[in-house]
Amino acid sequence: MMVFHALGNALLTPPGLAIWLIIAGLVLGLRHPRLGMATVVLATTVLTMLGAPAVATRLLRQIEIYPALPAHGALTPGPQAIVVLAGGRDPYAPEYGHDGTVNSDTLVRLRYAAFLYRRTHLPVLVSGGTVYDGGPPEAVLMSTTLEHDFSVPVRWVEGRSQDTLQNAEFSAKLLRAAHISDVYLVTQAWHMRRAVVAFHAVRMKVTAAPTGFTAVARMHPAFLSFLPSAYALEQSARAVHEYVGLAWYRVGGS
Repeated sequence: MMVFHALGNALLTPPGLAIWLIIAGLVLGLRHPRLGMATVVLATTVLTMLGAPAVATRLLRQIEIYPALPAHGALTPGPQAIVVLAGGRDPYAPEYGHDGTVNSDTLVRLRYAAFLYRRTHLPVLVSGGTVYDGGPPEAVLMSTTLEHDFSVPVRWVEGRSQDTLQNAEFSAKLLRAAHISDVYLVTQAWHMRRAVVAFHAVRMKVTAAPTGFTAVARMHPAFLSFLPSAYALEQSARAVHEYVGLAWYRVGGS
């Protein structure tokens, strides 16, 4: 299942989508030169546009729709727990003396979860399984990081899920067993929209607690916002991935 997920992601999101279109255009050009050339030009144009910071920012603004929680003062009462979703792992971490640790995306989420825990003292659930390799579940690495590096206790470790829908499904089972149906949900701002949809699908009440905002204001001078960069292409790829995921949810996929 995860192999098909990875292949689908490579085919439907940049830069893979544009590269495959360029290859298709070159092959098509052997019999239909004009159509092949038009396909190559279209793919190259789309790839260049997606690499522009202005385009990446516009795409992300449609995804990062949940505002940050107030950084100071009392929070609205209601949530009974904090749920943190995994964002990936680094399988090779010799500097820590063991195999694997959380990656930078997951670490951003854990840092904010620790901040939120110190404000609320609510119990914490971490969610994420083993996705592509035989290493430990991401939730285990998350629990270790929270407890050892941030001194935050973890009550539940959900280590079976392999995507966001399973994050929601398996986390909900653990939480309902503890009579919890209302949570703070911690993940990157660009992932929050899809995550909220997944948790609502399993009838969990969610207060979005996004972190890692990336939809920044346009660069100045303005023309620099249209110069392609690898970072902007990465951000566009994330946004397109979320659009594809939301569309998949609407047709009932998993």
